[in-house]
Amino acid sequence: MEQINEKNFNFYNQIGIDTFQSLAKDGGFSTYVDLEIAYRYIQSAENIVEIGAGYGRCIDFLLAKKHQGKIIAVEQSAKLCGHLREKYSSTVEIVEGDIYTISFDQTIDTALWMWSGIIDFSLEEQAANVKHIFELLSTKGKLFIDIPRLGIQTIASHIDQQHIRLTTDFGEIECYIPRSDEVKEYAAAAGFTRVDEINYETATDKKRTMYILMK
Repeated sequence: MEQINEKNFNFYNQIGIDTFQSLAKDGGFSTYVDLEIAYRYIQSAENIVEIGAGYGRCIDFLLAKKHQGKIIAVEQSAKLCGHLREKYSSTVEIVEGDIYTISFDQTIDTALWMWSGIIDFSLEEQAANVKHIFELLSTKGKLFIDIPRLGIQTIASHIDQQHIRLTTDFGEIECYIPRSDEVKEYAAAAGFTRVDEINYETATDKKRTMYILMK
């Protein structure tokens, strides 16, 4: 299995919170347009797991919504986990760990993999992670995957339509943007019975696609 996520890990351990927040603003994510779309489906979720919680953007949104369910933030970077614990430990369960191996005491209603989180993984890694997440979900569980719309220029260098590379002062990351049919193949192989696909634009006109995988 090609592993690109391990190569990208250094970037997330080096990036500062302020820079992370600036990237969110530049991408149009500080208005939570993606999460407003997702929240239509998850208002009644008893528990929500965010995969790759970063600096806490999704947590801020859910707390602002006064979400009544349990919120679990999963983050692999020790540096980012330190920030999350300092800011949210009284209201949110913070789990430092790798999505490959993470497990919980209870099944999960909703898993949020937002802001291009999945594209930090190779095609093979993506398929394996979708399968693992499926196994963590409850009977009617949902997985949300948000990525750049295929064929649209991003801030990264495009090797081709699916392979991109971003070079910054904090290191280089390699990414793979899956096609719609690949996401649906991941879903079917894992056992999901339905996939909804929503195209939208952020506040800074970034074109995005959200996939909602349902058991």
